[in-house]
Amino acid sequence: MTTYRLLNNVNKFHEAFVDFRAMRKQFEGVKVWFSQKNEPLLDRLKTDWRPVAVSFESDLKTNQIPDISVWNYSCLVLSENAKLVLENLLVERGEFLPLEAGYWLFNCLDVIDGDSIDPDQSSFQIDSEDSLHIPRNLVLKDDSTSGKVLFKPSFAHNSFLLCSDEFKDAAENSKLGGVVFEENLAKVFL
Repeated sequence: MTTYRLLNNVNKFHEAFVDFRAMRKQFEGVKVWFSQKNEPLLDRLKTDWRPVAVSFESDLKTNQIPDISVWNYSCLVLSENAKLVLENLLVERGEFLPLEAGYWLFNCLDVIDGDSIDPDQSSFQIDSEDSLHIPRNLVLKDDSTSGKVLFKPSFAHNSFLLCSDEFKDAAENSKLGGVVFEENLAKVFL
């Protein structure tokens, strides 16, 4: 099974921008973005969720509106069609919050930990004893990603999204555009 890093395809598609100011007013104790503790958003609502605006922008005005867009590194913005295609794969792995104009925010809550890294196949740049250990090559153990569809690495503070062939195939077979499936998992650190 191959694991991929999800990246926005900025060469062909606009990126999603969710109105975070309107969004954060709906949560208790959220002054910036949600913490990287990988916690549900719905548990922090002051009242019922109210959809917020989403816009799509990029430097290239000819870019298309995406079906899938990575937002804030660890969430997805999905078109109504993308939600219909991917919902059965994702429903047990996070939470859906409706946005305006028929779009959805998906907050992924599935994670893997540092024990998922294959130490025999991964290599790290270690400049000093106190430096961050930046991967030059990052390989995950198959047994740690087995059964995972979309997930975040807790060893990297839940700061990006990874997916399986199952997610990639569902998106590509349904011609859902907007993201690139990057096989080089260390690329995020380079």
